[in-house]
Amino acid sequence: MDLTPIVTPGAQALVAAIMTDGWERVRGWLAARWSGRTGEPADEIERRLDDAHRQPAGRDPDDGQDPDDGAARARLTARWTAFLLAAVAERPELLGLVRELGTPAGALHDNSNSNNNSGTVTSLVQSRDVHGGIRLGPGS
Repeated sequence: MDLTPIVTPGAQALVAAIMTDGWERVRGWLAARWSGRTGEPADEIERRLDDAHRQPAGRDPDDGQDPDDGAARARLTARWTAFLLAAVAERPELLGLVRELGTPAGALHDNSNSNNNSGTVTSLVQSRDVHGGIRLGPGS
């Protein structure tokens, strides 16, 4: 059975998360869930993920190149599709996790928050992963 159509959306979500959240965050998220499904130590899974992440794929959007470069994104997606296919072949119990990665809800993103406001506020802003300059207040 060809699992590529099942695995590719997960790889696409993984690449998008790497480009927005950064490698360390994605690696930790994935290793924790992988470990929970297989019982393997998370640090060993992180090592395997790091090894895969370091594999050359031509111009890679995670190495300082333009993250909107479609060809680079396609190469990175192909690399992670191959990695995830091999992982599922080795550990079939990971198929559910890989499917979860590609769900529209974006399994890689924790959209919950734990911020609280008590008191009177004129403007309240909550943000995630701001890159570049941001100023709030008078003169913004």
